[in-house]
Amino acid sequence: MNSIKKTLLILLSLIIFSCSKDEEEIVIKKDIKVLIVGNSILRHGPASYIGWYGDWGMAATSPDKDFLHVYNKLLQLSRKYNYVDVNSKNIAVWENNFSYNLNEFVDITSETYDILIVRLGENVSNTTEYYTALNNMINLFKTQNTKVIITGIVWENELKENIHKQIALENGYKYIPFQDFRNNSNNYAWGLFVNSGVAAHPSDLGMQNIGQLLYNATIEIY
Repeated sequence: MNSIKKTLLILLSLIIFSCSKDEEEIVIKKDIKVLIVGNSILRHGPASYIGWYGDWGMAATSPDKDFLHVYNKLLQLSRKYNYVDVNSKNIAVWENNFSYNLNEFVDITSETYDILIVRLGENVSNTTEYYTALNNMINLFKTQNTKVIITGIVWENELKENIHKQIALENGYKYIPFQDFRNNSNNYAWGLFVNSGVAAHPSDLGMQNIGQLLYNATIEIY
């Protein structure tokens, strides 16, 4: 009789453990909706006058090689989420003019996001107002529950880099430093394009590394 009871207890324990594992997996796997705001590194339309003919992240050799597509693919293959929705917008016009009305981008301002990725800053020249403008821009696109990721600068600029770090620190955002990225010249498309402005953008390797950095940060915070 004791042997039967013992067997039943073991079976019951296994059933409870199995149910607990199933429930745990259900909790872990969730939907994720992401917005990436950026500039030409995110996407740039054809510009034959500078020798660029793509319509994706500038200097990547094909759409699937830019950081947006790399990042999206990593999320899709991670099996950590039930549904992945990655949205993006080149807002370089705002980098050059902080008075630009970002509400005109109704395709992204009308949505809510789990993750907001700020991957820009290279084109900003008005560093005096950048701290306030960047805070305001982030607050426009995020909600109370949105997790924010801010990266460093692809083209080294200590002042703008420090503004990114300061905003991340003050608000509890995830900051991704780009010093190691900048230290590797292979991350840039030097010698692959005649126009130096295009060649200063990330190479396929650089794009892959950016996508991986964003993916690592995303699964860390969400």
